[in-house]
Formats: sequence, C-alpha cells, structure tokens
Amino acid sequence: MDIKEANDLIAHASELVDYQVSKRGLLETQLFPVTAYICVSFYNAYDMLYDILKKISKKTTPEIMGRESRKILSEIHALSIFYIPLYYMVGRMGEIQRNGADPRSESPEKREQTLFVLDFWKRLATSYFKDEKISVYDSNKKNMVLNRSTVEKTLNNVIDLSKEEVIKLKRTVANLEVVSFLDECEARAKICDHGPYKISDNESLVFREISHLYNGNNPHFPWSETNAKAPFNNIAFAFRLKDVENNFDDFATLDSIPQDFTDNITGVALLTRSGEKVKNLDLNILDSFKDYSERANKELFLKFSKWDRKQRLIAGAYAYCYGYARYTNFVGITGDINWDLTERTMNTYVPMFLESDFDPGIPRLFRSKSKKRKEGPSLYLLPEE
Repeated sequence: MDIKEANDLIAHASELVDYQVSKRGLLETQLFPVTAYICVSFYNAYDMLYDILKKISKKTTPEIMGRESRKILSEIHALSIFYIPLYYMVGRMGEIQRNGADPRSESPEKREQTLFVLDFWKRLATSYFKDEKISVYDSNKKNMVLNRSTVEKTLNNVIDLSKEEVIKLKRTVANLEVVSFLDECEARAKICDHGPYKISDNESLVFREISHLYNGNNPHFPWSETNAKAPFNNIAFAFRLKDVENNFDDFATLDSIPQDFTDNITGVALLTRSGEKVKNLDLNILDSFKDYSERANKELFLKFSKWDRKQRLIAGAYAYCYGYARYTNFVGITGDINWDLTERTMNTYVPMFLESDFDPGIPRLFRSKSKKRKEGPSLYLLPEE
C-alpha cells in the first residue's frame, strides 16, 4: 500500500470514526471511567497492534480470516474489524496531536507500521463484507454476512412464539446483555447484531449474538469467573421480525424502527457454537440463561464496586485491547501474546487519566464539517514528502 492509497483510506476511516463517535459521544457509567479507559486503550493499541498483526500474518492472511468469519457466532465480525481504524488510528491521532499536531512527528518506522495496519484492515474488511465493502456504513447500513443456505437452515429451525414466550425471551436477552456489558467494563464487545436477511416483503431475520459468557471453563478476563455459570459460553438469537425497518452500524448494533420490536417478534431460533459446529437450542434453555445472568451480574457488580479508579481504568483499557484476541484466537496464538498494558501506557497514560477524563486529541473528532474540510480529516494523513 503506497502513501496515496493509505491517505485515501485514512480519509474514509475518518468519516467512519466521526460518524460512530457522533452517535455515541463521551461515555460514563456508575462504575467505570469509560471515556478515560477508552483513551488509554487507544494509545495502548497504537503501541501493540502492529506486533500482534505481524504475528497473525505469519499464520494466515487477512483474506482467509475475513472469508472464514462469515458465519454464525464468529469472533471476528463488524465490530472487531472496526477495532483497527477506531483503536489504532485514534491512538495515532492523539499521539500526533500531542506532538504539535504534526504528522511528521510519527517516526519513519511507525509510518511503515501504520501502512501495514491499514493494509491489514482493508484486506480483512473487504474479504468479510458483502461486495468487498469496507464497513457496515458503506454497505448501506446493512450487516448481511451469512450465505443464503445458512439463512434458510436457520429459518427452518425458527419456533413460533406466543406473546408470553416473546416477553420471556426479551427479558432473558436483556439480562444477558447487562451481564455482558458489565463483564466488558461497560462495553458491548460481547454482542454482535447482523442482518436483515429478507424472508418476505414485510418479514426479515435478524441475529443478536452474545459470546464469551462464563460457563465454568476458562474465564474470558481474569475477573470473569463467577459462581454463576452459563449453560453455554455463547448464544445466538435469530429473531423473525415483521414490519420492522432494520439498520446497523460498525459497532454491530441494530437500529430498528420501531426501537422496541417486542411486538414484532413472530418467532426465534436459538443457536450455540462449539468449534466449527453450530447446534440448535430449545426454548427451555432460557430459564438457565436468565438465572445465570441475574446471579453473575450481582457477583460482578459487587466485585467491581470494591475496586478503585486505577483498577477500573486498567481493566477497561485491558478489556478493549484484548478485543484483538478475537484475531489471535483464529490462529491459536493468544497464549503467546502479552496482553498487559505496555510499559509506556502504564508510565504515561494511566497516571494521566487517573487525574482526568479529558484527552486533548479527542475534540478533533468533534470539529464542524467546515473545519474538517479546511483543516483535514480527524485521523491525520501520512506526510507525502
């Protein structure tokens, strides 16, 4: 990838990042300093991602990763692909901003690394998304990754639901979302929505997948182990929806009209993945998932409530950067990676964000459109000289 191609890609990545950030804004929760740890994770990704992708590239190609991830309950999906331009490139933006807003402050070695990271992202994304698009946004805000045979097979296993069963289903999904968010330090990394897969003029199939639940085996994070155990470590809900308009974003989040589509659910298929096998689950498994989520949520909340800001800050940044374990899992090298925050992150950025949630680079993302046209994209272009 040459400089011109990279800069075209950076300019487009800026549009994607600007759009997503404008939808979410700055974040804070009762427990975690979310905005602060996200900023720490960006700088940490700028430090560590190149080395991780280089190791992965010795085992496989981005094209293989993309093609083979177009399946139900894949670890690599729209959100985990968007991690690359979001984490690494925003971290790079912050570093340049701190160095006088001069892109030439990035060392020649780091520029080469940036070219490699961008190339990896483009090849992975265009292999994953339909018609070689690079994002959900570029796919007309649709996130359709499954082939028709997989959709048809899922449809054959959809169970018609009564109103009472729909209410029970939605309650279970909501409880699982809560514990998934909490375990990820109030982030949605465990949740992926994709679709819509058309059934008829007014019906479609939409998936909500939840992964890395604690089922008694290896905990996803050091803190994930609870006395409560999920019956399976992942579950996909394939909703058959009627009269719902469905759009998606690069956080793999469904944006539906109506927003609450409870009354529009006419059926569901429940699925879980183990290795290469996907199997159907009966509706009666919902009770076990509901019990797990309610008890695990209480355990995790109690655990986190005893932590101080530094522990929560480091945990959140760690969790964000551990998102790249979804890539290393693909080639079986996760155990070979040191996932701790880098020494530079610990010495420079953790102390800084212990004192403040503000990053001087972040306002660059919130400039007006006219300012961006005049000053350049949010994610600094590579110098061409």
